Amino acid sequence: MQNTPLYSNLFAPSEERIFLERRRISALLEQAVQSPLVTVVAGEGYGKTQGVYSFLGAYNPAAVWLQLSERDNLGWRFWENYTNAVSLYSQTAGTALREMGFPETTRQFDRYISFLKNEMIGSKKYIVVLDDFHLIHEKPLLRFLDRILSTPIPNTSIILISRKEPAINTVSFLSKGMLAGLGTEDLRFTREEIGDYFKFRGLPLSEGEVEQLYYDTEGWALAVDLVVQEIKARGGEGGGVHSLKNMDAFRKIEEKFFNAVSPALRKFLIKISLIEHWPRELLESLNPPEGYIRNLEKLSSLIRYDTFLHGYRIHHLFIEFLQEKQGELSPEEVRAMYLNAAQWCLKNNLRMDAAINYERARCYRGVLDIIYSFPRLLSEAVAAFFLELVDSLVAKGENETDDDLLFLRHNRSRLFISLGRFDEAAALCRESIAQFEALPPGPLRSRILSANYRTLGSLKILTFRSKRDYDVAPLFEKADQYYREYPSFMQGPGNVCCIGSYVIQVGYPAEKGEMEYSIRKFIPAIPFAAHCFNGYLYGVDALSWAELYYFQGDVDNAEQFARQALFKAREKGQFETETRALFYLLRTKLHAGDFPALGGLLKQLEVQLETVDYPNRFILYDIVTGWFYAHLEQNARIAPWLRNDFEESDLNSTLYGFETLVKAKCSFADGRYDAALHALEQRKGDHHGLRSLILGKVEADTLEAAAYLRLGETGAAVKALESAWEAAASNNLDMPFIELGEDMRILAGICLNREACSIPRSWLEAVRSRASVYGKKLALLVEQYQAGVKQAVLSRQEQTVLRCLSQGLTREEIADEAGISLNTVKALIKGLYNKLGALNRADAVRIAAVSGLLKQPEH
Repeated sequence: MQNTPLYSNLFAPSEERIFLERRRISALLEQAVQSPLVTVVAGEGYGKTQGVYSFLGAYNPAAVWLQLSERDNLGWRFWENYTNAVSLYSQTAGTALREMGFPETTRQFDRYISFLKNEMIGSKKYIVVLDDFHLIHEKPLLRFLDRILSTPIPNTSIILISRKEPAINTVSFLSKGMLAGLGTEDLRFTREEIGDYFKFRGLPLSEGEVEQLYYDTEGWALAVDLVVQEIKARGGEGGGVHSLKNMDAFRKIEEKFFNAVSPALRKFLIKISLIEHWPRELLESLNPPEGYIRNLEKLSSLIRYDTFLHGYRIHHLFIEFLQEKQGELSPEEVRAMYLNAAQWCLKNNLRMDAAINYERARCYRGVLDIIYSFPRLLSEAVAAFFLELVDSLVAKGENETDDDLLFLRHNRSRLFISLGRFDEAAALCRESIAQFEALPPGPLRSRILSANYRTLGSLKILTFRSKRDYDVAPLFEKADQYYREYPSFMQGPGNVCCIGSYVIQVGYPAEKGEMEYSIRKFIPAIPFAAHCFNGYLYGVDALSWAELYYFQGDVDNAEQFARQALFKAREKGQFETETRALFYLLRTKLHAGDFPALGGLLKQLEVQLETVDYPNRFILYDIVTGWFYAHLEQNARIAPWLRNDFEESDLNSTLYGFETLVKAKCSFADGRYDAALHALEQRKGDHHGLRSLILGKVEADTLEAAAYLRLGETGAAVKALESAWEAAASNNLDMPFIELGEDMRILAGICLNREACSIPRSWLEAVRSRASVYGKKLALLVEQYQAGVKQAVLSRQEQTVLRCLSQGLTREEIADEAGISLNTVKALIKGLYNKLGALNRADAVRIAAVSGLLKQPEH
C-alpha cells in the first residue's frame, strides 16, 4: 500500500476533519482483501466503518459502498439500494443493473456476473462494502451473496461490516481460503494508539493515564474519541479520562455536543433524524442553516461525510438521542421532511423507501402510485409489506375523508389476492360495493366501485377451478359502467394480466365440453375489462382458443389463434399474454418439425428481455425456454436453477404452478426420473396446485407415466397413463400424450397388450400413431440442434477466447492474454455466440463444455 500521512482529511471534499489513520487496521485490511470475502465484526462504536473507510481512502480501489437497513431483506428494495450505490460509481452501470432487476434466477445471476466482469471490473481492485450486514436475515439475499462468493470474479472483494457474525456459511469459505476477518480484538485501540491519539490532539497523557483510560474504555474507539472531545471542550483540562464508565456519561457528552451548535442546526438535526439516509443533495434541498457543514465539525465524533455514499453518516447512538427530541417538531415540519425524503427516494429508484416515507407523511396518492408501479400479482413478501403499510395508513386516518385514502382502504383486496386470501378479498369488495352504491353519484364513488368490480372479476377468474362459475362478464360490465361515469385508472404494470399456469382455469375433474364452455362464457368480459382497465385481458380470448386447440391436437387452429393473441398482446402491452402466445407457437413448430421457425420465435422471446416494464420477464423466459430445451434434450441451454432441486423463483406460488412441471421436465431430461417424480408430487393435493387444473393434471400425469416407464416400473406407468386419460377424455386433450413421442408409442403398446387396461384400444392406436410421427420429427430436430453445435468449427483465436471466457476473464484481460485488440475480442465473442447459439457468456461456456469444444486442441 502507498505511504499515507498519519492523519487524513475524509470529512468532506471541501471541509477539514482529522481522525487517526490507524495503520495497523489498514495493514490488516490490506492483507484481508487478498481474499474474496472480508468480515469486519464488532459491537457498536468500535470504529468498524471508520476503519474500512479510512483504509479505502488510502488503498484507492474502485469501491461501491452500500448502507443496509432492515428493509433490504426484500430483494426489490435491496436491488434499488444497490443499483443506486453503483450509480455513484458509474451512472451507466447503475442504470443497466437497475433494468436487469434483482437476480432471482440463475439466468439473471449469470447475466449479472457477466456484466460485472465485462463492464464494471477492470484492472483496478474492485471492492463492494455491505455495511450493517447484521440486519440481513432473509434467505434470498443471503443466497445471492453465497452465489456471488462461490463465483470466481478476479480482482474483487466483498467487505461485510456487521455487529454479529454474518448469517452465511463462513466456515465453508474459511476452509477454502476465501475468507479473512477482523474482530473486536483487532479493532480495539491499543495502549500505544490511545497515547498517540491523545498526543496528536494536544492532550499528552502519562503512562498511568493511558493505562487508566485503556482500562476504563477497553479500547472502545467511540469512547476514546468522546473523552478527547469532552476534555477539549473544557479547555484541555485533565481529569476527563474516567467520564465514560457508563451510558449516562455518554448521554451527558451527547447533550454537551448537541448544545454546542446553533439552535437552527439543532432543529435541523432533529428533522433529519426522522429518516435513515442522509445524502448531501437531500439535506441541501431541506433549506439547512447557513454554514451547516462547517458547524457539523463540532459533532465530528458523531457525524461524518462519506464520499462513497455521497452523504452523511450519523452514529446510531446519536440518532437515538435525536429521535427522543422529535416531539419538538410541528406536524407540518415532520410531514414536509418525509415528503422531501420520499421524493428523493423515488427520484433515485428507491421505491420501497419512498413508500415508507409517503406513509409516514400520510401522502396517500404517493403510496398508491408506488403500489401500482409493481405487477398486479405481487410476490407474497412484497404483498405483505404493502398490506402492512396500507393498514397502518388506514388506522392512522380512520376519521379522514381523503379520496386517495378511501381508495386505499377499499382497494386492499388486490393485496389479499396476492397473499392467497381470496375469501377476505371477496368480502372486502362486497362490503365496499354495498357501501358506495348507496351513495349519490360522484367521482370517488365511481372510482371505488369500478376498482372493486374489476377486482371481483379478477378474483372470480382465479376461482374458476373450484367454483365452476364462468359468467364473469357482468362483473367487468359493471366495472366498465362505473368507469365510464368518471374515467380514471391507475397507470403501470398493475394493469397487465398475469396468465399463471394456464390460460384456461377449468379445474379437475372437468365435464365433457367444459373447457370450450368456459371460454365462451368468459370472452364477453374481455371488451369491458380492456376498456376500463387499460388493456387488461386484451388478447386472452384468442390465447384461450389457441391453448384449447393445441391441447386437443388441432395444431393449425392453435397456431392461427396464437398469432392473433400475439398481435393483440403487443397492441396493448400485455407482456405475459405475448410470452404465452410465443410458447404455444414454439410447440406448434415443434409438432411441425419446423427447425428454422423455432429460432425466430426464440429471438422474439429474447427481445422481451429488454422490456423494462415487464417485471417477471427473466423468470418466465427461463420457464418457457426451459420447457423447450428439455423437450429437445438440449440440457446445457436450460437455466441451471430449473435443474436444481432446491431453487425456485420468487413468482407468486398461488398462480405459477407451471414452474413445478417445467422443473420436473428438466429433471426428466437430465435422466433424474426419481427427482422428476418428486417434483410432480409437490402440492399434489393442494387446491391451488398444478393438478387442481385439468390441463395441469393431464400434463403432470403423462410426464409421471413417462418417468415410471424410464425407471422400468411399467405397472405404475400404466396407472399414471390411465389417470391422465381419464382426466383428458371428456375434453379430448390428446396433445400431452402425443408430445411424449417415443415414450407414448411404447406405453401404448404395453397398454394394448394388457387386458385390464381401462383406456379404449381405438384411442391408444390413434394416439400411438400420432406420437410415433411426432417422435420421429422430434428426433430429427434434436439431431439438427446437436449438429448445429458439433459442426461449429472454431478458429484458433475463437478457441482461445472461449477458453478465456470459461476462466472468467474480462474482455480487457482476454485482449491482453491473446495479444489482440479489445474490438477484436468483442467481434470474436459475438461470433462465438452465433456459432454456438448462445445468449451470453455463461450460456456459451455451458454449451461448449457439454459439446466437448473446450477440450479441442488448438490448431
